[in-house]
Amino acid sequence: MNYGFHLATTGAITGMRRLETVANNLANATTVGFKSDFLSMRARLPENLERPGEYADTNTLLDGLGGGTLFDPTRIDLRQGTLRQTKSQFDIAIEGDGFLRLENPAKGAGAKDMLLTRAGALARSATGTLVLATSGVPVLDRNGQRIVLDADQPDLRIDEGGRVMQGGSEIARLAVVVPSDLRNLVKEGRDAMRLLGGRAEQAPDATIVRQYHLEESTVDPVLSLAEMIKVSRGVEFSTRLMQAEDQATGRLIDTLGRFA
Repeated sequence: MNYGFHLATTGAITGMRRLETVANNLANATTVGFKSDFLSMRARLPENLERPGEYADTNTLLDGLGGGTLFDPTRIDLRQGTLRQTKSQFDIAIEGDGFLRLENPAKGAGAKDMLLTRAGALARSATGTLVLATSGVPVLDRNGQRIVLDADQPDLRIDEGGRVMQGGSEIARLAVVVPSDLRNLVKEGRDAMRLLGGRAEQAPDATIVRQYHLEESTVDPVLSLAEMIKVSRGVEFSTRLMQAEDQATGRLIDTLGRFA
């Protein structure tokens, strides 16, 4: 393959992958509790340097150009989002480290995983269960059980320690946990994450549950839009370079063909 065409193609693929990530972040700029994604990339060595001694016809100049780009798994930006005050008693936000634990409906291999979220927009289901307002997935207490609210007690209070109270009595305590290894977190839809293996610990005492608050998305719309424009121009440049390399190869074949 033409080496210039190969590098230009690598640049276009890298740009499209970055564009997909930035576009997804921008689409969730207003999603409660959303944590933005970012790509981790590293330079790939040329084939000759990756497998030294395997190729006899090496070229020092080409080796200096590099071998393109390699992607590492997409990472999640777990920074604290801004807390926004609301008027709903079912809205909560976590200030500090930790996630709300959700019921995991998976069976088989995924049954040991743990579903977590920072999206604290909650609601009361038709059966009185405390659930996520967006998906209807039940929120769990420290014992891994659903939290069922008393229909005769309309008032709901959740204190800074996560204790759920109605009528002045504690009926449950929210499970607020911290993954043992953050590298095992993967996105699950828009407002949840799957903790592979399900190994987690109780959140530290410094973590606070804020009722009448929601945590906003960590996406900065202005910066994301600027990044999208920059990446789009990079993809366009790589595409033009691919076309130029293809045309140069075609002209070379035509020229050599005349003397064949």
